[in-house]
Amino acid sequence: MDTLTEIKINDIWQHNVSFLIGSGASYGLFPTLATKMDGESIETLGKYFEDENKLNLKSLLFMYYYISCIKPVITYDIEVSKLSEGLSDIEDLHLGVISSYKELLNTLKTIASKNKSQKKINIFTTNYDACFTDAYEELLLEQPNLEFVLNDGAKGFRRKFLEVRNFDTSEVKHSIFGKNQFDIPQVNLVHLHGSAFWTIDKNRIAVNYYQKECKFRTDFFDEVKIEIEALNTIIQNESSVRSNFDGIQFGKKFSNLAEEFWKIYNTLPIVNPTKWKFHETVFDEHYYQMLRLMSYELEKQDSVLVVFGFSFADEHITNLVKRSLGNKSLTMYLCCFNDTDYNSVLELFREFNNVKLVKINGLLDFNTFNTDVFHLPT
Repeated sequence: MDTLTEIKINDIWQHNVSFLIGSGASYGLFPTLATKMDGESIETLGKYFEDENKLNLKSLLFMYYYISCIKPVITYDIEVSKLSEGLSDIEDLHLGVISSYKELLNTLKTIASKNKSQKKINIFTTNYDACFTDAYEELLLEQPNLEFVLNDGAKGFRRKFLEVRNFDTSEVKHSIFGKNQFDIPQVNLVHLHGSAFWTIDKNRIAVNYYQKECKFRTDFFDEVKIEIEALNTIIQNESSVRSNFDGIQFGKKFSNLAEEFWKIYNTLPIVNPTKWKFHETVFDEHYYQMLRLMSYELEKQDSVLVVFGFSFADEHITNLVKRSLGNKSLTMYLCCFNDTDYNSVLELFREFNNVKLVKINGLLDFNTFNTDVFHLPT
C-alpha cells in the first residue's frame, strides 16, 4: 500500500471520479462526533449505552448530540455571517470553511470540463449540512457566467422533490443556431446519511434549504441543563472512562422529557450515529438507492474514489467500499487527518493494493487538502 503526500490530478482527471466526504471537511464550522475521551466518539458511546440498555444515558447523549452537532447545522445562515459588521473570529472561521468548499468545487469544475468521456463528478457525503450548496451559490454570485452545475437530486420551484433518478440528468448548452452543443460540467451531490433540510411531503422527500428553525421549543432543554453539563464535563475530559457516566444523577422529570424528545428526534431525516436505519420508510428506501448508486459508480472501469474527513464508522459504507475495491481498475485515495487516522485505515485496508494513503507532516485539514494535496497543476 503506497503512502503519498499529494494526489496528482493529471493522473486521475480522465477517470470516473467520485469523492466520499465526511464531517472532517466541515470542521471549524460544525462540531464532529469526536470526544476528548481516549478511543471514544458519540458513535461508540451511543452504541455502548444502547448495548448495555442504559436508556437514560442514551437519551441524554442524543440530546447533547442534537444541541451540539445537529442544531448548529440547521440554524446556520451564511448570510448572517457575511452581513456581520467586523467579522468575529468565529464568523471568519466559518466563512473560511465555506471558502474551502468553494475551492474544491472550483477544482472539480475544471476537472469535469476537461474529461472527454463524461463531464460529471460524484460527491457522496455523510454530512447533514448545506456547505456544498452554500459554497455553490457563493460561486454563482462571484461568477455570473459560471457554466457548472451542482445537482443535489432535487427538482421543483416552490417545493423541490428529491429523486435518485435525477442524478442521471445533465444540462446541455447549444450554440445560438443550434449547430453545436456540449455538456455542462456537473457535480452530483449525494447525501448518504440524509440532510437537515429534508422533510416528507405526501410520501416524497422535499428539500428546503430555507428551513432554519430548531425542531424543539426554545426552553425544551432547560430542564436537563444540569444533566447535559455533567455529560459534557465527562466527554471533554481526556482521563474520563465509561464508568464515569454512571455517576450522572437524573431528575424526576427526565423520563417523560426523554420520551417527548425521541418523538421529535425520530422525525429527523438523518441516519443516527448508532445505527444505519432511518425512522421513516421513505428515507430508508432512498438510503438504499443512494448506496446502490455509489456501488454502481465505484464498479465502473477506471474509477477513482477520493476520501476526505470520513471515519469509516458506518459499517454499510465501509463494507460497500471494501466490496468495490474488488474492481481492480478502481483506485482509492484515502486522506489521513493525523497519525492516528493513518494507523487506523492502514489496518482496515491493508489487504488492498489499489488503496493509496495520503499523509502529510502535520494535520491534514480541508484548507491544506485544497492547497497542498488536491490542487490544479500550476
